[in-house]
Amino acid sequence: MANQYFQRVLTDLPYVGYSLYQMFGIFFFWSFMGWILEVIDMAVETRTFQNRGFLHLPICPIYGVSLLILNILLREYRDNYVLLIIVSMILCTIVELLVGVVLQKAFNARWWDYSHMKFNYKGLICLRNTLFFGATGFVIVAIIEPRLEVLLDSIVINVGLLLMAGLGVVLFLDIMLSLLRAMKIKRSNGETYEPILLFKSHR
Repeated sequence: MANQYFQRVLTDLPYVGYSLYQMFGIFFFWSFMGWILEVIDMAVETRTFQNRGFLHLPICPIYGVSLLILNILLREYRDNYVLLIIVSMILCTIVELLVGVVLQKAFNARWWDYSHMKFNYKGLICLRNTLFFGATGFVIVAIIEPRLEVLLDSIVINVGLLLMAGLGVVLFLDIMLSLLRAMKIKRSNGETYEPILLFKSHR
């Protein structure tokens, strides 16, 4: 039974090109790197440390999900630089907008606000980020990700699977706790029409 489970986790999924094991590793790595980027960006802007993101863990799943989807869609097109940039800009901007809308509707709160920036839409997306997504998506998918996958595959499978199981349990518990926290924020906000901003905005 255990061998069948491990085999299923380690087998590439049809039409995806990655196994569940690889997808989990890619998701967690880029979620963590996204969190670091967010913390540095806001520390420079506001001169304060802010534990960015919806979760308690030092990860921003929006980065992990976006880059996992990008790699699945563009793995076979890593040499097409124009396509990489265009798809990265469009996909990551759409994900950021959808996540922002869902969080705002569900909890009457915002985890970011770009209202002060030029060419923004409802403070949820902006041109600066779209251009940034295009540049970083290209660099990650074309240059960094192939090397990351080699590194991931070099990890002893038993160790990798234990990490995957442990992180999966912690992530599930964190999601539950974060949802409870978000619901508490929503209740404290009462019937206020305007959603509250949970972090200091960019200056």
